[in-house]
Order: sequence, then structure tokens, then C-alpha cells
Amino acid sequence: MKQAVRILSGFLAFLAVVCSVCLLLIAIGWPVSSTRIQEIIDGLRHFPSVLIMMIAALVLCAIGTFVLYGLISARLNRRTSALIEKNDLGETAVSFTALSQTAERVAKAHRDVRSCKAKAYAVGNSVRIDVHAVTAPTVSLLEITHALQDTIAAALKDLCGTEVGTVDVTVDQTDA
Repeated sequence: MKQAVRILSGFLAFLAVVCSVCLLLIAIGWPVSSTRIQEIIDGLRHFPSVLIMMIAALVLCAIGTFVLYGLISARLNRRTSALIEKNDLGETAVSFTALSQTAERVAKAHRDVRSCKAKAYAVGNSVRIDVHAVTAPTVSLLEITHALQDTIAAALKDLCGTEVGTVDVTVDQTDA
């Protein structure tokens, strides 16, 4: 897909540049051999504003093509489905869904956690895990928050080989 976008963008930019150069040569009076083309050029010379508008439109199309290429290229280069780590042995891809599910399993394994939801995000070159846990009403919020942060970070390092940048834990307590 990236290669097709590059080829299409390059082709459109090339066409825009060629048309702009041709129109510029016509505007300065470069001689043309065909009589029909010469008549069209003479007609255009009577309306220089039309020629200027056409050149401006082609330049804007060329700029738009480069901007569109940049937007599409940036979108294609975004990491949205997996964290890719490179080392001496090669590349390892771990999906954010797998990281989220692992964090949920680890949190639910804690004896005081009744339910849990987790979501993994890419932040720069690291991972951020947002965890929302529901605990018993007698549990110390500070202790359970630190315990979940430590155990989730350690489990993801051990199981997935992924360094976790931050683990943000939100804890709610049930009434019963």
C-alpha cells in the first residue's frame, strides 16, 4: 500500500510539474510548430489571467499531492496494532490486545480485585497500560494501587518481554 501511494504521488507530482513548465513556456512565447496549438496559445495570451490561474491551480495540485502523500504516509506508519521491538535476534511483535488481556489476567489474579479492565497504548517507544479495577471495600487503595502497578509491570516484562513505561491504575471499591 505504501509503495502504491508513493508511485501515485510521484506520478501526479511529475504531471503537475510538466504541465506547469509547459504553461510557463507558453506564457513566455516559446515557439510551437503545430498551427492548431499555436492558435490555442495565442488565444491564451489574450487572457493572461486565465494562464496565471491555470499555473496556480497546477501548483496547488502539486502541493496538495505532496500534503496528501504526507498524511497517508504518516497514517500508514502509525503503530496501532502491535508493539515491535528489535534486538539482536530479530523483531518481536506483541499486540496491544495481548498486553491488555495479560494485564487484566494479572490484576484479576490478585485476591482483592473483583473485576478489571485494561487498555494498552503506545507512547513513544514504550507502552502505557490503563487499568480500571474494582475491589472489596476493606482494601487500602494505596496498597492495592502500588501492588497492581508492580505486578502488572513485572508480569508484562516476564511474559511478553515488554518494558512498560507506566501503569495507570484507577481503583473503585464496591459497597458490598
